[in-house]
Amino acid sequence: MIYMTALVIFLSFIFSFYVSSSTLQLNLTFYFIVVACVLVFCCNSLLVLYLCYEASLLPIVYIIVKWGSYPERSLSALMLILYTSIFSFPLLFFLFHLFECIGRVHFVLSSTLSTFPSSIFSTLIIFFAFRVKLPLYGIHYWLPIAHVEAPTFGSMILAGVLLKLGGVGMVRCCVFIEVPLLKLFLTSYLFLFLVVVTLVCCFQSDLKRLVAYSSVSHMIAIPILILVRTAYSLKSIMLIMFFHGLSSPAMFMLVGVLYSVYSTRQLACLRGLLLISPLTSLYAVMAFFFTLSAPPFPSFIPEVFFLVSSFLLSPSFLLPLFIFVFLSLLYNLNWLSAVLFKGVNASAFNTNYALPYASAFRFRFTFTFCVVSLVLFSFI
Repeated sequence: MIYMTALVIFLSFIFSFYVSSSTLQLNLTFYFIVVACVLVFCCNSLLVLYLCYEASLLPIVYIIVKWGSYPERSLSALMLILYTSIFSFPLLFFLFHLFECIGRVHFVLSSTLSTFPSSIFSTLIIFFAFRVKLPLYGIHYWLPIAHVEAPTFGSMILAGVLLKLGGVGMVRCCVFIEVPLLKLFLTSYLFLFLVVVTLVCCFQSDLKRLVAYSSVSHMIAIPILILVRTAYSLKSIMLIMFFHGLSSPAMFMLVGVLYSVYSTRQLACLRGLLLISPLTSLYAVMAFFFTLSAPPFPSFIPEVFFLVSSFLLSPSFLLPLFIFVFLSLLYNLNWLSAVLFKGVNASAFNTNYALPYASAFRFRFTFTFCVVSLVLFSFI
């Protein structure tokens, strides 16, 4: 997770040069994100985890308000703060109750934490406090708004790093989750929304909103795997978060470049990229296969683990999984065919500026660096 954070921050920092020349403000923002995320991944205290988990919201809110390109960016930042605060404040009261019961809030005392009397109430508090940042469908409304209003490098940080903090928090606090009482209800609830969110992706006309909703569909797998609690599920959680943290920024980079070329994100207007820039088209095809978790890309491995773990829960859960896979293929093929293989709309872009930007050095470097990293991890 620390390596993924460093890589995503590095790529987003390079890509941010297109948006702003305020290097001091960008440097301080990126430093703050790195420190907050590393402390979430490495701290031994639940209180420090909570504080850093909440503090990680501040830089993305600042990025949206400072460098957002739409007038509604203040509303999206407010929605982000409200959603995360409402569901995370009960976690602070839970920490006070935990300290009152056992006198400590450290992860290293696993034997002490295992004696803490978990209940359905405490399980729901922890589940929704961290799930709102993954996020769970139904409390996800802040995510598409934040992605649409944020600049490209802000969307890269939000999808590549900050969405993973909820999964890491759930993994580190899973000792408090009372699995037997809520397993059947929560898994059925999550599998239902797994199908619903992929169906929502099929009706999206905005490419950036489609990528945002596809992140929601991938992250729904994490609480399902936490409820399974097997060796396969734990491996799958880490692999899903890691590879999604690399592929999702690549998709948002692609959306940012397409927006600069066509001045729109509507799939009906994004056409003929294969004729305009074959190199960008190659990156789009590779991002398509990696997002689809097709072999031989390494993202195929956690998907297999996810299928096996779901089968261990109940064989009846395979039906919604097959629907999920089919709908994922459907909406991914939709945007790829629309962007690459449809006829060129000559009035949709400015030919004087499209090609120089698409062949810029920083754009080539960021995409190549991300793709090379994905290929290297396929061998590991």
